[in-house]
Amino acid sequence: MAHELFDRLRREGRVSAQALNGIERWLGDPELESFVPDIEELVRRGQWAELEDSFYTHLNIGTGGIRGALGVGPNRINVRTIGEAAQGLCSFIDDYGAEAREAGVVVGYEARRQSREFATLSCEVFAANGVRSYLFDELRSTPEISFAVRHMGATAGVQITASHNPRTDNGFKFYWSDGGQVVPPHDARFMELVSGVGEIRRMAVEEAVAGRLVSYVGEEVDRAYLAAVRGLSTSDSRSASVVFSPIHGAGSTNVLPVLRGEGFDVTTVPEQTEPDEQFPTAAGDLINPEFREVMDLPIGLAEERGADVAICSDPDADRVGVAARMDWESQDMRFLTGNQVGAALAHYLLSRRRDAGDLAADDVVLTTLVTTTLLSDIARGFGLSPRDDLLVGFKFIAQIIGQMADTARFVFAAEESLGYLAGDFVRDKDAAIASLLICEMASWLKDRGKTIPMYLDDLYREYGYYKNVQFLVELPGKSGRRIMESAMLHLRSGPPRRLGGQAVTSVADRLDEGLRGPEGYSLGSAGDIVSFLMSDDRRTRVTVRPSGTEPKLKVYVQHYGPARDDLPAVKASVDATAMQLGEDILDYCHDGLPPEFREGWEQVGRKVV
Repeated sequence: MAHELFDRLRREGRVSAQALNGIERWLGDPELESFVPDIEELVRRGQWAELEDSFYTHLNIGTGGIRGALGVGPNRINVRTIGEAAQGLCSFIDDYGAEAREAGVVVGYEARRQSREFATLSCEVFAANGVRSYLFDELRSTPEISFAVRHMGATAGVQITASHNPRTDNGFKFYWSDGGQVVPPHDARFMELVSGVGEIRRMAVEEAVAGRLVSYVGEEVDRAYLAAVRGLSTSDSRSASVVFSPIHGAGSTNVLPVLRGEGFDVTTVPEQTEPDEQFPTAAGDLINPEFREVMDLPIGLAEERGADVAICSDPDADRVGVAARMDWESQDMRFLTGNQVGAALAHYLLSRRRDAGDLAADDVVLTTLVTTTLLSDIARGFGLSPRDDLLVGFKFIAQIIGQMADTARFVFAAEESLGYLAGDFVRDKDAAIASLLICEMASWLKDRGKTIPMYLDDLYREYGYYKNVQFLVELPGKSGRRIMESAMLHLRSGPPRRLGGQAVTSVADRLDEGLRGPEGYSLGSAGDIVSFLMSDDRRTRVTVRPSGTEPKLKVYVQHYGPARDDLPAVKASVDATAMQLGEDILDYCHDGLPPEFREGWEQVGRKVV
């Protein structure tokens, strides 16, 4: 059957030679025989584009694992690609010897399709390679896995998750012994090992449990983790009323018990409270609370009940979306961006520390180079020197936290994509920690007659008004990847001279110079991010990067204006210029594409966040 199927594909001539090679390998491998019916079904339906994208290449192996759409083929998440990641991690652990194998791997999973299956598979691979593993008995949040690695003294941790990706996706995310993801130069070794996997060894989980190579983890780690989160409380006030949604995911295991345990008045969105792998209330396939439509249900319930804040964690509960009551004259809620929440939390936490006499000059606030400069201004306003030049990805924040453990005190970190962290017992963003601090901030403000949006306006009047907006260009599949590559090469070889009516005064490129041209360029490699600066203070800028986890080109725009007098007028002017900056860079990308790519660019979806 496999031979006939391949002959038919070759005769049809509807997929590329690269895809045919991939299909031939999968059809000819006895270990992948179970996938033959899936390939046959794609052929029967004439889904040539899906076949092409599934087989023309291998999933991108990132520094922390793999992530992508579920399906058949090397460019999809399935038992083969998850097995490769687990087998590669075994080889990575082997480099550190018998003690590392014995210390083992903590394994968790969230609510997505096949998550439990993939977690069990990973443990079977670890066992067959002599690596102990500790499997959580039910779904858990991603930050709890980061916590558990250090709490249990494990060598590594694995979470089966696609984080905030669409509900069609899943993935394999791994942490090292410090609870953070690996960073250069160690990441290259992991990627090399996964790429080179041939045979995947497995031991049946029942045999592995009997041989004590797999153990189950229950509530004992939960209690330690939740206690640590609650230990970060900054205020006794619980005056704010809260609506919360875990959007069918793991937030019910960390955010909800923390808020209720701390005595907040929490109403859950009934349609979204229970874990559900189908995510039936998703906005299409979107389950990322960065998008306003994903939070429609919690915002609607909050307005109906007159709540002060609405919170929505993403499926693995490391990110959190926020909407807050605008003022006391109405029950209308305002959806807040990650930049706005991060800036407000930074000011709140630093104010609380200062008022308590617990703020030192060497306290550290961390953020990435695409996060709002308002956060940095606030830190400097409190006499601190923020680290705000970090590459995108919380692993770089975690790396700095680990490096400075004995020299300075970490206070707070934020990134624009809804990631926030305080405390050093988790080395990744954490929706439970963020939700606790957000609800305490909302209560503290309510006691003083303010809402979070009113607080933000006070900050704008003091520090100036920033408009941070993100343009997302969705470029799926093989053709999308080629378009992104072409766009990034164009931006580097011939950067724009003017954007938004302003001269580009300088260009900041974080990619190694030898990798910027066609010969050395690899889409999405470390440092693949370029910024066009329209002011010497870097307050007005446009930054472009390909996403490391989704087929998207991301454009981050920031514009600034002093705002001591007429704040509404300043907002209107700054907002209009920011939108023009974004439109101009997108037009510049389009115009620089080869003619054969322009139509593809024009047809793809776009979103503004």
